[in-house]
Amino acid sequence: MTETINLKKLERKAWTSTFEDGIIDIGLGLILVVTTICQTFDDARFYLYPLFIVPVLFITAAKKYIITPRMGLVKFSRERNRKRYMLYLIMTISIVFLLILTVKGLFQQLPMTSVIVGAIVFIIPCSIAYFLNFDRMYIYAVLFTLSFALNEITIADTGVIASGAYAWLISGIIMIVIGVVYLVRFLKKYPLPVKGVYHDCTN
Repeated sequence: MTETINLKKLERKAWTSTFEDGIIDIGLGLILVVTTICQTFDDARFYLYPLFIVPVLFITAAKKYIITPRMGLVKFSRERNRKRYMLYLIMTISIVFLLILTVKGLFQQLPMTSVIVGAIVFIIPCSIAYFLNFDRMYIYAVLFTLSFALNEITIADTGVIASGAYAWLISGIIMIVIGVVYLVRFLKKYPLPVKGVYHDCTN
């Protein structure tokens, strides 16, 4: 029993350590920067949407060329993976819900539309925080929600979509700065080893 508990503690520690590098923080910040660009140049936003691949490429490349050589590869248990799949399900349902409302043009017909969307903006990062044990996401959930509210208020006051873009930019910059701080700490804590190490955290 003691050995099982210790293995679970080790796995949790290994799992949470995957967020110590700040890569996800920087990637999410870049997404908000791209969102700002698309909102600022609203008329050309369809041509700018491919820019969203930049954060994905950054996270993928950083994990492969910066993190993996230092930490190795980690294989987690089925229980841990089930939590990840549950997260994907919640995110998919939320995104599909937003898409249905948009395609059907129901946003204009629903009362308190901004409140509904704001709630979804808050729920998604909270779900990420809960299922992935990524505690900083609770803070980011509040940050995203405040940015969304400021964005909506600014647009309502000015009538110009681009005027609210800075709300997302501020959040994006904050997240990138936090991510860079964590990344610098990570690089100092885990210098590049001579050879990679493979870790197996399965039960």
